[in-house]
Amino acid sequence: MIEFEFTEEQKMLRRSVREFVNERIKPIADEIDKNDEIPQDLIQEMGELGYFGAVVPEEYGGSGFGEIGYCIVVEELSRGSSAVSVLVGAHESLAETAILIGGTEEQKKKYLPDMAAGKKIGAYALTEPEAGSVRA
Repeated sequence: MIEFEFTEEQKMLRRSVREFVNERIKPIADEIDKNDEIPQDLIQEMGELGYFGAVVPEEYGGSGFGEIGYCIVVEELSRGSSAVSVLVGAHESLAETAILIGGTEEQKKKYLPDMAAGKKIGAYALTEPEAGSVRA
């Protein structure tokens, strides 16, 4: 049996994200779904709190929460709104991680600080033959 326990920092992160979700996201979750839009002020606030930069090391402007911190952020955001959680999750796991793994040092310095702050939102495009939007 593997035993695992969050560090005190991770417990504190979980509490703070949970509080943010209860105060800021849950009250407007239905509105987000109905309008198919996440308010810009909410995105800005999440950027200031470091949620968009959980996986990004501090040297590139990230919050340096690490992979477990990223999981905590996404899990807690999911409690309030799947749309908000997917925005942050895809931004980090697909866009930022691709730059962290395969980007040059110049690209990391150019893109990651604004992405970690939520000023630029990353996206990921994928298509396959006989599927998606492109057909051969």
